Amino acid sequence: MFFPDFLFKTNQKTFLLDSLGVTDKTQFDSVLLAHSKYLQHISDSLFLANYKLGFTKELSAFGFSVFDENNVAGFMEVDTNAFVINIAQIELEETIYTDRDETLIYDTYYFHEQDLEAVYINSWIEISKVNENSNKANVYFATGLITDDFDGDFNYDLFTGKINYSYHLDSLERSELYKYAYKLGRTFAGYTFDFLLNDYLDKTVSEEERSDKYWRFNPYDKTFFPAYDDRLVPLDE
Repeated sequence: MFFPDFLFKTNQKTFLLDSLGVTDKTQFDSVLLAHSKYLQHISDSLFLANYKLGFTKELSAFGFSVFDENNVAGFMEVDTNAFVINIAQIELEETIYTDRDETLIYDTYYFHEQDLEAVYINSWIEISKVNENSNKANVYFATGLITDDFDGDFNYDLFTGKINYSYHLDSLERSELYKYAYKLGRTFAGYTFDFLLNDYLDKTVSEEERSDKYWRFNPYDKTFFPAYDDRLVPLDE
């Protein structure tokens, strides 16, 4: 397995440029990074260490023997099915995510929109099978989103006949991003296993017997279940 040495960081809060009076396009990225709430404070090495730990531990839970870039010699001695997984790039995108809560009360539709601090973690993952005819690694994309913790509810006031909306918001803390890195590493390792599983089914099961479902596997309770959006997205197939 290979992991990047650094993170790409993009602040999508471009509205800040107007308030800061910045017009030089060559300065946009650096100014946005300097005025980011989270990105400028994130330690690449700590984030990547947590991501790597989660990824490798989860692959081990699926039964893989995992070799990192420091043990290439051991990997080359493997005489069974072997795959090279390269986390080619990880990008953190800081932005504002608008959460929408909606309900129907007495045939009337109500909604509330709440802007939340948010960070997307995007991963580009290359997967190739050792000793396969094609030397080209296929590239896949996966993303996760972490936001402020928001919980709200509509309430009907019997006395006034008005609809009130109350909510509680816990702000996203920087420390939570490191915990999320570990969680995403585990999640994306699961996506990687699911890709290999479904690729194997596509190649070994006849069309008559192969369902059109994309399967996921839980290594802890040994169950299979259909996946929907929770999967790797192919970029170059």
